[in-house]
Amino acid sequence: MKTIRVSLGLSELKPSEKVTLWENIKGDMTSNTNFSTPNPALATIDAQVVILGNDIITAASGNHSDIVAMHTQEDKVDMLLEQLANYVESTANAAALTGGDAATIIASAGMKVAADHNAAPVPNAPTDLKGTSNVEGEMELSWKNQKYARAFIIEISSDLTATGGTTGTTTTGSATARVYVDWDIIDVCHKPKIVLTGLISGTKYAVRVISSGTAGKSAASSVVVVKVL
Repeated sequence: MKTIRVSLGLSELKPSEKVTLWENIKGDMTSNTNFSTPNPALATIDAQVVILGNDIITAASGNHSDIVAMHTQEDKVDMLLEQLANYVESTANAAALTGGDAATIIASAGMKVAADHNAAPVPNAPTDLKGTSNVEGEMELSWKNQKYARAFIIEISSDLTATGGTTGTTTTGSATARVYVDWDIIDVCHKPKIVLTGLISGTKYAVRVISSGTAGKSAASSVVVVKVL
């Protein structure tokens, strides 16, 4: 049986439009018997959208730090909405196996069914990754967008003491180059830039980015090392 996909179209929406989208989804999913255990919980998403709404109002002043804060919160909301869309999609397709109509179930959640396209290939790894730190405890990252990428996974490592060996990712490919062994996912975003917050001032971090699409994940980008103010 063909899998029915969900399309939120987040990349085409302004922050305020995402707030409206969420209000529609929340209204349709609340007490919806098709979705007994939403994941993430509706209350969890709602709390983050409320913060985004407040940030939108604050960012209207044009202050740079307020705009950055708004977009950082927008990325958090995007990630939660994508997770909810995955839940709705899997629930609808599971119901279809026992005679349900997946498209109707998805529509009942206030979401749209994705257009039927030929399968996209795995996206390429992000290129031209750059990182700077101009604000205490924060790091700004940017890279070139990649065709077929629906999201970008940000990985970070402060394991900067190991050198040599073949495990991990080296910055140069040399046998004597520094090796980063321990990587942690710190965020997921849908735009080729992000501001990481809550980092430890004075610490050097290695960062890499992975493209994620409908066909899977790319290899990791090259590594950049940034010392946080």
